[in-house]
Amino acid sequence: MNLLAKREHEVPAALEKVFPGMDELVRTMFGRMIEPGSGLLRGSVFDSRWETEVLDKEVIVKISCPGCKSDEFELQIVGDFLNFKVNHCEEKESGNKNKHYVFRERSCAEYEESIKLPVPVKGAEAKAKYADGVLHVTIPRDMQQPIPAKTIKVHCGK
Repeated sequence: MNLLAKREHEVPAALEKVFPGMDELVRTMFGRMIEPGSGLLRGSVFDSRWETEVLDKEVIVKISCPGCKSDEFELQIVGDFLNFKVNHCEEKESGNKNKHYVFRERSCAEYEESIKLPVPVKGAEAKAKYADGVLHVTIPRDMQQPIPAKTIKVHCGK
């Protein structure tokens, strides 16, 4: 069944002779399958929902992460990138003393993303706050005068 993740041009010719049309049959029955590296966590708690707002003196990045705790986040600012990582583990247990069962559920998920910031920032002065399922990262802008671009003329010659 690992033919499902491959593209049509990657299916070996020998297999296509033995099972002609197998990929087409499976795609017809189950639809398009997820290919490796296509974001397997999409559609979950960590659905990469973030927005960047550039103000006069600061940049505000809002990242939606419902159900997390503030100690599960790891943030780094390297140059003009905000590296965001969350490691979320949750355990639920329920039981009834009158019945003979215990229900336990454990889920763990990890998500990591690098967000390109649109302007130069002062990463050492950044602040973060988590409230109502949204992580707010406030980073002061670096207001130093940008170095002007220099145009270089290319001469053709011998």
